Amino acid sequence: MDINNVIKDYVTCVTNNGVTLPNGGSWISALCIYYNITEPVNGSWLVAYCNHIGITTPVYGSWTIALANSMGITEPVNASWWYAIADEACNGAPPVAPFTWNLNTTLWNAEVRTWSLT
Repeated sequence: MDINNVIKDYVTCVTNNGVTLPNGGSWISALCIYYNITEPVNGSWLVAYCNHIGITTPVYGSWTIALANSMGITEPVNASWWYAIADEACNGAPPVAPFTWNLNTTLWNAEVRTWSLT
């Protein structure tokens, strides 16, 4: 397994293919640049990204595990935290938005979402 490929997978998934090439030296720096994060924190683009999404403390001394933890991931997959992170970002079940009356044009009987008035 190539760690750069799973990080690339994560970046392309969370940006909905908005980032397709490394920028600034790595895939994580490209992700940061995509989100207008202009500088690494303590020399780390990963720390800058984590801070940007609200993660302010590493878990077990690791910012990668902190990122995984924020996604509900409790253990590595294929012996890799990054593989688990990419797998969740790319293959995890997306949240289902409520079906709002008078705003959606999907047929009510073909819809699986819950109806909502707001």
